Amino acid sequence: MATTTTTMTSSFTVTRYTTLYSTLQTKVLETTTLYATMVRTTTSTIFSTVWSTTVRATTSTIFSTVWAESVSVLEVCFSRTMNCAQKIVSLIDSANRSVYVAVYSFTRDDIADALIRARERGLDVRVVVESERAYERGSEYLRLRWAGVDIRLDTNSNLMHHKFMVIDGKIVGTGSYNFSVSAEDFNDENFIVLISGEIAELYSSEFMRVWMAAQP
Repeated sequence: MATTTTTMTSSFTVTRYTTLYSTLQTKVLETTTLYATMVRTTTSTIFSTVWSTTVRATTSTIFSTVWAESVSVLEVCFSRTMNCAQKIVSLIDSANRSVYVAVYSFTRDDIADALIRARERGLDVRVVVESERAYERGSEYLRLRWAGVDIRLDTNSNLMHHKFMVIDGKIVGTGSYNFSVSAEDFNDENFIVLISGEIAELYSSEFMRVWMAAQP
């Protein structure tokens, strides 16, 4: 009999400021033992490496919970030890209908190239980035805009701290991973790819909420 486990991933940074102001994204996922073993084994290895450098939290936060009946884990990736950027590029290149991206920081040429290719294939490509990071050094905002990609700036007076993408309305990629050089080469970040119509619908709804409020 298959057992279940609970895995959480998020772009939420636990600080006083993000708790008050940043956009929160949390998921609680039920997966079968096959997928759970993969996630648990990989996560435990990374966790044991960084545990000695962490400090205990002094406050707690109440999270909302979303349950999904059917979730498949397609990929689990950790930056610096795996090539998360290439996995994201492959996902975009495999899209057949649409690619929606909400990301705080976007400075990677290869992921931008993949979005431009998707747009040239005639896909519905939409991107929202945090306005405060749109003109940072290496930002892909203007390049994507000039290439014809439909990209907008978030209008949240604080931060749009999301890091997720929705492919064809059924695949979700999310985690702490920004589409940035720092996320891939310097930081300890995570990115998980899920196949779930229910989860994808929730993320698509959140994307459209941010998208409708965003500006070019």
